[in-house]
Amino acid sequence: MSRPCPIYGRAIYADCQECDSKWCNMKYKYNTICIGIDQSYQNTGISISADNTLLVVKSIELKKYDTNSEKRKVLSKRLHSIVSKLIGKAKNIICVIERIRLRSQGFLNIDYIKSIGAINATIVDVMTDYNIKVYSVDTRCWKAQVVGTSKPKDNAFGVPSEKWPTVLWVINRGFENSILKKVEGRREKGTFIHKELGKCEYNNDASDSAAISMFWFLGDRNKLKEER
Repeated sequence: MSRPCPIYGRAIYADCQECDSKWCNMKYKYNTICIGIDQSYQNTGISISADNTLLVVKSIELKKYDTNSEKRKVLSKRLHSIVSKLIGKAKNIICVIERIRLRSQGFLNIDYIKSIGAINATIVDVMTDYNIKVYSVDTRCWKAQVVGTSKPKDNAFGVPSEKWPTVLWVINRGFENSILKKVEGRREKGTFIHKELGKCEYNNDASDSAAISMFWFLGDRNKLKEER
């Protein structure tokens, strides 16, 4: 008799004798790891949480690449690198992404839906290679249940008002250095003067992914939709 391997997904013998990894019998460091992704062709946030604790807050800058196809290839390669390092560290690995907004300010943006749908497909394809399920969550839902509010708030740091509550949430959890970026050049919009680093900005894409990664632990999982 055989059964699906929780790591590779392929059918194996019940005693796993032909498997060289033997990860199923390891003592995992974590029970559940959640990869949170705030997908964008400019800057895709990717954060990692485990067992109700935020561990890593980062992003991948994609705007320097010329085409959306090239950006998806870069994202795919980076995700493979990230996930391959996580395999074996937790009994369960989950991925949560932001759900596509079908309407923005009352309008149906077909081009936006197609482009983000292509990124989502890239993410799902990578995760499927590792037998990791991908779920999506509505923007207002994760903001309300993780950050505590989905309402915009003004600030003195140049962060868009709708992004600031999440940025502040990340800062309050000790990850300010992970989202603080020094800004070169003449651009002033969205920046502020840091007392040590000079002109800086807060990476709101990384911040969003951090909160999304924590939804699995803090939010209502019935609000999640599996992406396939």
